[in-house]
Amino acid sequence: MRSIGIIGVGEIGRAITEGLCDGAERPPEVFLSPRGARTAAELAERYETVRVCAGDQAVVDRSDIVIIAVRGADRHDALDGLTADGGKVVINVMSGVGNDDLRRTLGTGAALVRAIPLPAVRERRSVTVTCPSHPVVDSLFESLGGALPVEDEASPTSPTATSAASSRASAAP
Repeated sequence: MRSIGIIGVGEIGRAITEGLCDGAERPPEVFLSPRGARTAAELAERYETVRVCAGDQAVVDRSDIVIIAVRGADRHDALDGLTADGGKVVINVMSGVGNDDLRRTLGTGAALVRAIPLPAVRERRSVTVTCPSHPVVDSLFESLGGALPVEDEASPTSPTATSAASSRASAAP
């Protein structure tokens, strides 16, 4: 798996890191932002492949896949001046922040995918809705319990998508 950076190490950032690393035969390199410093330090201490970077741009620079997991209300402060070149894959897991808004904030041509992971990704038991489908992102979330790609960004929060994700999760062994 490619190197993964996570900007914002709250509940979802922590759950993704734990899901990627707990019991993994070959966990990926994970670069964490200093946001949520106590949690980031604890994860770096627990997992050999996890590092805390000095700043958010260092996370982006060291990672192939960048997960933006800050609170939506904090995004302008957190992402101000951040740049992601076109070779990166950026995953938006911020609640209430669409891909168009994030693309404007980052000013990037990088692949940008919206995802709605739940904390159960830490146990690899949660299907994550993604939009649009992207092979790297869908593969990442398949390793965390499953991916359910949808065609338009309004769909991930629809009752149909949420119900389908819940059904797939409860049907998993």
